[in-house]
Amino acid sequence: MSASVAPIIHDIGVAIAAATVLGLAAHWTRQPIILAYLVAGALIGPIGFGWISDLANIAVISELGMILLLFVIGLEMDLKQVASSGRQLLLTGFGQFPIGVALGVGLFWLLGYGLGGGDATGLYLALICSLSSTAIVVKLLYDTRTLDTLAGRITIGVLIIQDIFAILVLALQPNLTSPELGPIAKALGASLALGLLGVVASKLFLHRVFASIAHSPEMVVAAALGWCALVAGLAGAMHLSTAMGALIAGIAVGSMPYRLHVTAKVLPLRDFFLTLFFVSIGMMVVAPEARMWPAIIAAVLFTIISRFATVWPLLALSGAGHRTGFLASLNLAQVSEFGLVIALLGVGYQHITQDTFTIVLYAMAITAVLSSYGIRWGDRLWRLVARAAPDPGLEGQGTAEHHPVVILGAHRTALAFIDEMERRDAARLSEILVVDFNPETLKALAKRGVAGRFGDLGSMDTLHHANLHHASLILSTIPDMMLKGVDNLGLVRTCRQLAPEARIVATADTEEQAARLRDAGCHEVLLPYQLQAVHLAELLNRPQAT
Repeated sequence: MSASVAPIIHDIGVAIAAATVLGLAAHWTRQPIILAYLVAGALIGPIGFGWISDLANIAVISELGMILLLFVIGLEMDLKQVASSGRQLLLTGFGQFPIGVALGVGLFWLLGYGLGGGDATGLYLALICSLSSTAIVVKLLYDTRTLDTLAGRITIGVLIIQDIFAILVLALQPNLTSPELGPIAKALGASLALGLLGVVASKLFLHRVFASIAHSPEMVVAAALGWCALVAGLAGAMHLSTAMGALIAGIAVGSMPYRLHVTAKVLPLRDFFLTLFFVSIGMMVVAPEARMWPAIIAAVLFTIISRFATVWPLLALSGAGHRTGFLASLNLAQVSEFGLVIALLGVGYQHITQDTFTIVLYAMAITAVLSSYGIRWGDRLWRLVARAAPDPGLEGQGTAEHHPVVILGAHRTALAFIDEMERRDAARLSEILVVDFNPETLKALAKRGVAGRFGDLGSMDTLHHANLHHASLILSTIPDMMLKGVDNLGLVRTCRQLAPEARIVATADTEEQAARLRDAGCHEVLLPYQLQAVHLAELLNRPQAT
C-alpha cells in the first residue's frame, strides 16, 4: 500500500471511531447526532488532540463526504410529490425561501455585512440561513412520530422545495458575487444540460442497467455510486460544482421505476456519508473569536425568527391554521447541511472568508440543538402561545349546533367506524361531530356529511367550543402513543368534567391503562391488541374448509 493512501485510510478510521463514541454519548443523552459528529471532528482535528492534522486529507474526506451526501439527498427527493402538492404546500414552499432571503439580505446589510465583490458575507448568510436541515428534521419528526401529521407533511414538502432552490444556488454560485448576464447564462445552460443528461440517461439506459442487476444488492450499490462519480466528475469538467453533479445523479436514479429498490439498497450507506461529511466539517472548526459572536447570534436569531415570519403567515393565508403554521415553522427553524456545503464552496470561490464558514458552522450547531428540543416540545410550546393566536379553525364556530356523537381525533379506527356507519345507515352520519387538527381530513369528512371542528384535543377550550356538554356519546380512538400533549386518561377526565352525563369510550394498550380509564369515569375501553388476539385465536380454532 502506498504511503499516500495509508494516511487517508488511517484518518477515515479515526474519524469513524470518534464519531461512534461521540454518537453513542449523544444517543444516551438525547442530543442531536449531527452535533456529536461535529464535536468528534473538532476533537480529533487540529484544534483538538491533533490526531488528524493533514489539511489535504481533511479536504479529501470533506469533498468525498459532501459528494456522497448530496447524492443520497438527490436520491430521496421526490419532484413528483412537489408537482402534485396542494395550494398550501406550493404557496409556502415557493414563498418561504425568496422572502427569507430578501429579509436576510436587508438585515445583514443593515448590520454592515457585504453583499458582493470581495465580501459577500451578508448574501451568503441570507441564503444559508433560509435553508433548513433535511437530515435533522426528518430524524426528529420520525422520532416524535409526527411525520404523518399535516404539519409534518408540509414540513417535508417545504424541505424538498428548498432543495430545488439549493440546486439553483449551486448553479449560480461560481458567479454569485459578480452577477453578469454572460457567466450566469453559461452556468444555467451548463446546469440545464447536465440535468437533461441525467433525465435522458435515466430514460434510455440507466433503468435497464438497474433492472438487470436488481437481484444483486452489491451491484446495485456499485452501479449507483459509479453513476454518482461519473456525473460529479462531468460537472467538474463543465466548471460546475461536483456537489451539484452528485445531486443531479441522485435525482436521476430517484426518478426511475426502481427508485424504492435502489434507495433501499443504498440507504444503509447514508449514515456513513453523513458521518464522514459532518466529522470532516468538525475538523475544520476553529475556536470562534469574540468578534464572531455577534454574527453567530444574529444568524441564529434570524434563522428562527425568519421561519415564523414566513412559514406561519403563508400557511395561515392558505387556510392551514395557526397550529399547523406554528409547528411547521418550529420544525424548519435550523440551518441546513446544504448551507454548510454552500459555505464551504463559497470559501473555495473566495466569496467569503474562513471566518464566515465558522459563523455558519456554529449557527448550525446551535440551531440543531435548539431545534431538537423545539420539535420534541412543539405541542407544549403551541399551547403556551395558543391563547395569543386563536386558530381560525375555531373562529366562527358557533355554539348552537349540537351532535349526540363526538369523536375525538380522526384516527384509523374512527375513520373505519364512520365507514361502517355509512354502510349501515348513511343518514346517521349527520349525528357525528369529529374534532381534529387536520383540515384536509375534516374537509374530506364534510363532503360525506360528517361535521368537523378544528382544534387541539389537549385544550379544554377546543372541547368546549365543540359543545361536548351536549353529547350523549364521546369516542376517543387514538392510542396514547399517537396523542401529543395529552393522553386518553386526561381526555376522559376533561370529558367527564364537561359532559358528566355522556357515555365515554376510550382506548388503552394494557389492562392497567384500562383500569385507570374506568376509574376516571370511562364506560367502555377499547383494547385493540386484545381484540386482534381474540380474532386470531378464533381463526386458529375455526375448522379448516375441506
